[in-house]
Amino acid sequence: MQETGTITRLNKNTMLVEFERTSMCEKCGACERGQKNMIMEVTKLDGAQPGDRVAVELPEGTLLKAALIAYGIPLVLLIAGLYIGGLLPEKTGLQISKDLCSVICGLLLAGISYLILHLTEKKRSASGRFAPVVVALNPDEETEEKEE
Repeated sequence: MQETGTITRLNKNTMLVEFERTSMCEKCGACERGQKNMIMEVTKLDGAQPGDRVAVELPEGTLLKAALIAYGIPLVLLIAGLYIGGLLPEKTGLQISKDLCSVICGLLLAGISYLILHLTEKKRSASGRFAPVVVALNPDEETEEKEE
């Protein structure tokens, strides 16, 4: 997936790139709801200046993997907690409703998964596996040169 955006700010090692929402983004609405543009932080490119256009690409399969980590793991643990919580009163002799125990265990395991994801976020970010990559500086100019 490749998008073209405009550099809005340079930081020490990164730069902020602003993208106009595409029709695909509008249907999702998962981030920055109601805003026309999206902003993404990417690794700084030598020679880039605010106002330059850049083509940014998300490596193949990255979006699916990120969604699986962010939503799939907590969902699986929520369901496992619901199941385990339903069995717990019978197995341990607790004087608590199966449904209440099920909800408590499900939410507890889902909450723990989100806590673990939060605590490991820096490590995942540092790995660069899920990071978008700038593939071209001023891609509009490259297209014009090829046409001439």
